Amino acid sequence: MEKLYNLFTYGTLMQGFNNPYAEKLRLTSNYIGKAYFNGKLFRVEWYPGAIYEPRSTTFVHGEIYQLTSLDILKELDEYEDVLEDESASLYVRRVVPVRDSQGVVIPCWVYLYNQPVADLTLIGSGHFKN
Repeated sequence: MEKLYNLFTYGTLMQGFNNPYAEKLRLTSNYIGKAYFNGKLFRVEWYPGAIYEPRSTTFVHGEIYQLTSLDILKELDEYEDVLEDESASLYVRRVVPVRDSQGVVIPCWVYLYNQPVADLTLIGSGHFKN
């Protein structure tokens, strides 16, 4: 089975955000470019949460990184509160079809929000800004 080395980020791991995890991601990967997937983006608190909806007419915008090693995923899972008990996890890491700026579909790991969104504010543009 082929290992997946692409990661799509749409929040505090993107360029322009200064935190140890974003910095480590930039040091251990290659920035591929801007991209998007079908879904919705919500403001959780000071960070966003995205929901993948294959048939959605709205998009979540972000960036694709090609990881040089899968080792960073363990640290990023901690940062994103991915737990062994998925029902308690704030996020889950899933493979989602992401489109690059040319419209080419690239399968990427994405941290998807894993809690109810009914009381959250929808970010209609699909772009999270700090």
